Amino acid sequence: MSPENQLSGRWLDDESTGDALQLLLKNISSLDKALELGAVLQESLEVIEQVMNVEASSLMLRDESTDELIISLPTGPVRKKIKGKRLGQGMGVGGWVLENGKSYFTNDPSNDKHFAGDLTDEFTTRNIICVPMKDNRGKVFGVLQAINREGDRNFSEQDEIVFEALADHVAIAIERTRELEEMRKELKNKEMLLTEVHHRLKNNLSTITALIEMELSDIEDNKATQLLQKTCTRIDSMTEVHNLLYNSGFNNEVDLGHYLERLAGKISDMLAKPSQKIDIEIRAESVQIDTERAMSCGLLLNELMVNCYKHAFENRSEGGRIRIKLTYSDNHYVTLTVSDNGIGIADNFKLEDTDSVGGWLVNVLLRRLEAAIDITHNNGTTFIIRFKK
Repeated sequence: MSPENQLSGRWLDDESTGDALQLLLKNISSLDKALELGAVLQESLEVIEQVMNVEASSLMLRDESTDELIISLPTGPVRKKIKGKRLGQGMGVGGWVLENGKSYFTNDPSNDKHFAGDLTDEFTTRNIICVPMKDNRGKVFGVLQAINREGDRNFSEQDEIVFEALADHVAIAIERTRELEEMRKELKNKEMLLTEVHHRLKNNLSTITALIEMELSDIEDNKATQLLQKTCTRIDSMTEVHNLLYNSGFNNEVDLGHYLERLAGKISDMLAKPSQKIDIEIRAESVQIDTERAMSCGLLLNELMVNCYKHAFENRSEGGRIRIKLTYSDNHYVTLTVSDNGIGIADNFKLEDTDSVGGWLVNVLLRRLEAAIDITHNNGTTFIIRFKK
């Protein structure tokens, strides 16, 4: 049963209590909307002052290691002096409430056995009320305290009931924000771990590429050199994705246009011959895409550029041009176009008929992207790959 329903019927003959209920109901929504623990605590104190109409108030939280109450957030004329102070186990009205899990109020604190005195000589307690805050298992984790009713009024049983209802809402809000903060903390830790994984993987892949490149100069077999170069460019295609992810603080998507621009330059540096000038022209729109699909696109670009360098310009000393274009249409289709002005390929060329590793890899990547490919032969070769984002 909600705190409001518990109270209905006991207030109808008490005008001041009815007013307090209206204030409580009015302010509950502000507690429910607060998402940060600090905001919840501050909002709770503001509601206490409005609903209970008091000179000072405190929200005290339990120290699990010592069972002491810590005055986490006080209001009133001496709030700066008492903030952070600890109430020893069982000390004062708040300590009694923490131990017994019951509400307590007194309008004659100087003669009350549970009142342990004021925390500072600059403040005098005329009356005081404390109520427990409980978690969803019924364990008390804190105490709400209100001191000195305005207008020389005393606290009553009706006030105790109102304050308990408020404490229930405050406790729920605190538990909710604590859970949210714990979830945020766990998520941040996981993101940091994943980012570190990508960083380590990037470094490991870069190391492998560097080791292969070191050995290339000692290899006399031209075919073996070409195979190792292609292997390096494939590794670089994967490395660059992890590099972008690491630098972005781990986002599951990358800018495909930016990725392909960086990748095209790296592939060209690896494959270009000193005696041959191949111009790379790239025009890529910004397209956010998940990392797996981005990597597939990168590997496709790698294989198509390898094809250009190996077949289109292999026997041409005057060099040539490779154009790369990435567009994104309104119907959510991505189009990657790779064209060259080389010698071209046979009119009857079909990817599915090739028996090379590169041809096999292109077919696998196209199926992974659920992409279609068109190949045209006009002053060179143009590959047009199209898939839905």
